[in-house]
Amino acid sequence: MKKNKYQLLFVLCALATTFLGCDKDGEDLIDQNNKWEYLDSSKVSFVKFYQVFAGNSPTLPTAASATTGPQMLIYANGQKITGNSVGYGGIFPATNVYAAIPAGNTRFDIINGRLDLTVVPNIPKSIAGDTLASFNTTLVAGKNYSLFIGDTVPTVRVTLKEDKFTTPDVGTYKLRVANMYMNTVPTTDTVSLWSVRQNGFVISNVSHKEISDWVQLPVPIINDTIYFVRKGSGTPYVTGIAFLPTTLRSYTVMGRGKANVTGKTNAITFITNN
Repeated sequence: MKKNKYQLLFVLCALATTFLGCDKDGEDLIDQNNKWEYLDSSKVSFVKFYQVFAGNSPTLPTAASATTGPQMLIYANGQKITGNSVGYGGIFPATNVYAAIPAGNTRFDIINGRLDLTVVPNIPKSIAGDTLASFNTTLVAGKNYSLFIGDTVPTVRVTLKEDKFTTPDVGTYKLRVANMYMNTVPTTDTVSLWSVRQNGFVISNVSHKEISDWVQLPVPIINDTIYFVRKGSGTPYVTGIAFLPTTLRSYTVMGRGKANVTGKTNAITFITNN
């Protein structure tokens, strides 16, 4: 399969490596100078970020963010890899490409997207407590990863999944499920994906903050309707959505949101991965 169609061979980086109260080599995430760096494609990994933080706290100190919760800036080894901050439901990169970052041991910092609006262009203006999550992982050169930024409920905030792409057969597509609903706790409260065209579950029992493996399915002639069913229930968890996949593509069907949270109620959405 040709990976060039969804991989970025460069990223927008900054020269800083930390923010207030978290020192690394004497540098500061606030003091940034953006630059373009061309990366050796044999030494990079490919990452896509999904912002599914369903809470409305912490917020940024602006009226517009009062009911949307944090906007997030994402750093890898101290370099900011997102341009603008990523809001709820946002994906970076926004298309079906992946951001390329140096492979190897990587520290990710997810930081509330507070900006200094007194300068143009705006730059990050983090304060103590703005780091929402930090973790280390090893990224393998040439591999693709999805990183889902969720809530603290029940414990883990970030879910990292290697995207193992294999080309579907002609006339078929591949599908997986990401269960990022904030309400499906404890982890025994799973969701299953029902397909009207298949007249049955195509993926079953995906736990909270888990991502299923891919399944291969025939492309329907007309729109399918898909919806999630919670464990022990025979009715849709949320209103189903129409879905007409394309042959040879891979998709993620994601459940996200939290009941009774303004602007972030439970929903189902799908993403084209490649």
